[in-house]
Amino acid sequence: MDTSINGSVEDLQKKLDMISNEISLVRSQIKELKKERIILISELKDLRSQRRKLINKLKELRAALREYNNKKKKLIDEIRKYRSEKREKIQQFRELLNLLREKREQLQILGKEVRLPISVIKKEIERLEWIQQTRILNVEEENQIIKKIQRLEELLDKALQIKKEKNKYLEIRATITSLKLQINELKDKISNISENINNLKEKIRSLRQQIEELNKQVEDINEEITQKQERVNNLSKQINDLIEKLNNLREEHQKTLKEIERRKISAILMEKRKKVMEKLKKGEKRLTLEELKLLYSDTDEFFEE
Repeated sequence: MDTSINGSVEDLQKKLDMISNEISLVRSQIKELKKERIILISELKDLRSQRRKLINKLKELRAALREYNNKKKKLIDEIRKYRSEKREKIQQFRELLNLLREKREQLQILGKEVRLPISVIKKEIERLEWIQQTRILNVEEENQIIKKIQRLEELLDKALQIKKEKNKYLEIRATITSLKLQINELKDKISNISENINNLKEKIRSLRQQIEELNKQVEDINEEITQKQERVNNLSKQINDLIEKLNNLREEHQKTLKEIERRKISAILMEKRKKVMEKLKKGEKRLTLEELKLLYSDTDEFFEE
């Protein structure tokens, strides 16, 4: 075989070996990158699942927060109503207390003027009227009895007024007592509602803190997902580039392999032609069909065969 052809084939074989080595290297790189991408995709799946759970938990907490805020609002409205009612009751209480003091002072003044019971006064009037009607009295005695009766009737009017004022006084005291009870009941209600509001405020504060923490976790996961997704996208691009490179290398490998094969066949044909030519030089005129084909056919025809 011709030395130049041998050298050419050896060079091509070296090139083929280099391409084969590079193909192996690219395959290994693709394998490693795909392995990393599979791990990242699995991690992304776990992170997205974790994020969904956190988001669902956030929805529950926000729903609970809305419910607590609505309850707090209702209680605040309720406590405002009771405080307004309490102020009104206290105002009534103070007004009645002042009125009670006035009534007590009036009764004290009237009490000094009337010291006899109503029944005693009435009996005395009846006694005097009986004397007036049954006895024969002179003018002076008649006038004295009339004056006594007038004084007693005035005293009776005052006594009846005192009784009426005492009844009013007692009614006011009863109303004041009732108002005190109502005010105390309102104070208890306000106290209980205030305690409930404070409890709700604590729950709301706790929920807001939990929501803030979960939001932070979701943000951190989002950031991690973004980073990993970018890495996955980058890996996919690298893998696609390497696959394209691998396809090119395979194509080059196939071309080189064919070229080696072609050159080997060409060398064999040249050697056979050389022998046929030597045969002709020796004077041998009878050639076989195969020998004739070797002399007159193109090398590429044999390569195609």
